[in-house]
Formats: sequence, C-alpha cells, structure tokens
Amino acid sequence: MNIMVKVGDFFLRIRNQGDRSKLTIWNKTGTKIVSEFISSTTPNFWDQIGKLTSPEVVDKVHSLLQQQK
Repeated sequence: MNIMVKVGDFFLRIRNQGDRSKLTIWNKTGTKIVSEFISSTTPNFWDQIGKLTSPEVVDKVHSLLQQQK
C-alpha cells in the first residue's frame, strides 16, 4: 500500500516496506517532520505526532491504518 493525502497544512504518506508500514509527514513548505516505521508504536509516539502536527493528522493516520487491515 502506498497512500498520500493532505490533512490541513500537512502531507502524509503511508507505505509498506516489507512487512512494516512507514509514516512520513511533511509540512506545507515541504520540510519532513516525521519518517518512522509505525508497526510497534506507543501512545507516546502518537502524542508526539499530535504535538508536531495536529490531532487531525493523528486521527487520519489511524483511519488509514484501519482501512488497510
């Protein structure tokens, strides 16, 4: 799966690399904010993503991950 969407001022990409999904987030100027594998994330990871971006970004990522199951 390779998905790219815009959420507010951020661009998200979720892509499979082998058996793991990788999340990459850029801001509206193209600066990469996050590029991490998300197969073994913790609640703290999502809190940090929310602080760096927005709660809407976290919600959208969770929604996309649910759709891929």
